[in-house]
Amino acid sequence: MDETMKKIKLAFRIVIDQSSDMVWDRYIFDDTYFEYKIQHQVFDEKENPVKNYWELVQKNPGAKQIPFLLSSAASNYVSQLGGVIRSLPDVLGNTFFPFDNFKLDLISSHLEDPSKHKIGLTFFSPELLLIDMIDNKYLLSKETDQENGWETFMLPFHSQVSIVYYQKI
Repeated sequence: MDETMKKIKLAFRIVIDQSSDMVWDRYIFDDTYFEYKIQHQVFDEKENPVKNYWELVQKNPGAKQIPFLLSSAASNYVSQLGGVIRSLPDVLGNTFFPFDNFKLDLISSHLEDPSKHKIGLTFFSPELLLIDMIDNKYLLSKETDQENGWETFMLPFHSQVSIVYYQKI
């Protein structure tokens, strides 16, 4: 195998907030904000309450669990994607970006102001073979162990895509 090739995993991140206009995003926004309000009350103090997520984390470090707890509100919608991000096509226009898991991060939120609720969803690809980079495009294959050539696809560089795992082979 050519020593210039690498096994990689890619991550694709989207941010969802009150201004998101896709229906799928709106459902995730509404459900995670509803769940946030419940979880905020669980972790807040009755005698000295706060409204903002970051204030809550400072008062009660256990509130760092909230993003993980919000993941359950998003997981049904993520499963509807069937393991493929359709908004990130390869160079031929095929809706290709595969993912096998995701992580939700809570950027900000406020108990009484939905305009301050903002989450990030990061989708992680399975292991891919990075064959080369040509003209700001990744030349990739889903086949990581092949002796006689690979079926390939090209994914353009994208500001929301990052290599998050890298292994020389």
